[in-house]
Amino acid sequence: MLPQIRAILWAQWRTLLNFYPRGNMGSLVFTVTMSLVWYGMAATGAVGVAILFRDPGHMQLIERFLPTGLMFAFLYWQIVPILLVSTGASLDLKRLAVYPITHTQLFGLEVLLRLSTGIEMILVLTGATIGLLLNPSIPWWACTGFLPFIFMNLCLAAGLRDLVGRLLANRRIREAAIFGLVLLVALPQVLLMSGIPSPIRQFAKEFRFDWWPWMAAGRIAFGKSSVTAWSVLLAWTAAAYLFGRSQFERGFRFDSEEARATSTKPAGLLSNSGSLVEFFYRLPSRLFADPLGAIIEKEIRFLSRAPRFRLVFLMGFSFGLLIWLPIALRTANTQASVFASNYLAAVSLYALLLLGEVSFWNTFGFDRSASQIYYLLPVRFSTVLLAKNIAAAIFVFLEVTLVALICFILRMPVSGPKLLEAYSVSFVLSIFLMAIGNLGSTHYPRPVNPSHSWRSASAGRFQGMLLLIYPILSIPIMLAYLARYAFYSNWAFYGVLLFAAALGLVIYTIAMESSVQAAEERKEKFLTALSQGEGPVSA
Repeated sequence: MLPQIRAILWAQWRTLLNFYPRGNMGSLVFTVTMSLVWYGMAATGAVGVAILFRDPGHMQLIERFLPTGLMFAFLYWQIVPILLVSTGASLDLKRLAVYPITHTQLFGLEVLLRLSTGIEMILVLTGATIGLLLNPSIPWWACTGFLPFIFMNLCLAAGLRDLVGRLLANRRIREAAIFGLVLLVALPQVLLMSGIPSPIRQFAKEFRFDWWPWMAAGRIAFGKSSVTAWSVLLAWTAAAYLFGRSQFERGFRFDSEEARATSTKPAGLLSNSGSLVEFFYRLPSRLFADPLGAIIEKEIRFLSRAPRFRLVFLMGFSFGLLIWLPIALRTANTQASVFASNYLAAVSLYALLLLGEVSFWNTFGFDRSASQIYYLLPVRFSTVLLAKNIAAAIFVFLEVTLVALICFILRMPVSGPKLLEAYSVSFVLSIFLMAIGNLGSTHYPRPVNPSHSWRSASAGRFQGMLLLIYPILSIPIMLAYLARYAFYSNWAFYGVLLFAAALGLVIYTIAMESSVQAAEERKEKFLTALSQGEGPVSA
């Protein structure tokens, strides 16, 4: 197995070297620096856990905290990659199926690659292991309970990745699964705010939680080893292995292209050229002259059919709304707070930030190598950028409209002035996002597979720069709300917004000229970056 693993990892290493140009080491250095900062914080937490666990005076605290901590580690390992719509490092089976490598070996490598989605948990568990080994009150063999627990998480994560990937390949199943996931994620917060129903409390009292894997692993790690605890932990580990292996085998036989083709066949009203959907597609060509109208129509048609874009769009008006709902309910029950009174605008801005990845920061990513057509057709590059920005603005309008509609259905505070406020702040911020996004799209382009619902590649240096860009671009919106608070007047609020919009248009014009110039001067680098292929391991 080792020679095959070395060959696969070497191919992936060469792919990464080709992806990051040797002359642009700054992008690689910045990405590595940001990664070191993030994992440095996880390592600091691991040191704190080790210090806590090594002290014999904290035995009661350790016994109570250890199973709970393992439960959170389990949830982080399995749920956070789904919430972030990220796969981490994983095998591209289509590129490896032709090689003489057994499925068992490939599954073993896939399980090892699941470490990339839980490096933080590995660091924390390492700190816990060191602390338990240094604790004289706990046997040295107790920390061996972490090994099957980690292996169980790896196998389960591998199986969930393949299962969710197949589900998301079908449009109808994907949309239903996303809404189900959103409800599941928001359920704990809603229960905390509204209270746990009595049937659930009664079930919690009668159900034996000792049979959960984190409870068994926690007892073993604390030194209370027993046949029952080991049997429970090994049973969960075996079940996770069988689940992961079965889903991995199904992934070999699954044809995602066929699933997408069968799930997107038009039927009924949608197949009629005079349908409402077709009217929506054709509307830009009727409002704008060609070639601007044609490019806008192309963008709307393409984005509405791209699984990656649809997933983020759905998350914007569903997950974004429900994740902030408990805060609004809590503040609404106490007093009229800033967040509760501006809930619609706050959720709209959150949805706008989610759309940034697929609408603003990398507008040519979905085009990939097809971007060379923009240099061949008799169309100005500024027209192409303007068309993509108008298409993004249309989806921003639809996103805010859907957020307002769901708020109205849920009887949240939605009124004419609040709806106007949500549209205003969203479009003002969109102007700034488009201006900076055009610069990022031409200076830091990267290819993105639109058929991959899950994110599998980072944006490099520009992605890290967003940590600074987002707060800066939000300053005009915050100033508008401060003006309303200071002068107790909506006129002051909209006056500042109007000034911000004018300033944004000036910045947009300057950024457009700079972006067009960069696209012409960096033509070869631009097209080369967008034409980069993927390796056998998706990074």
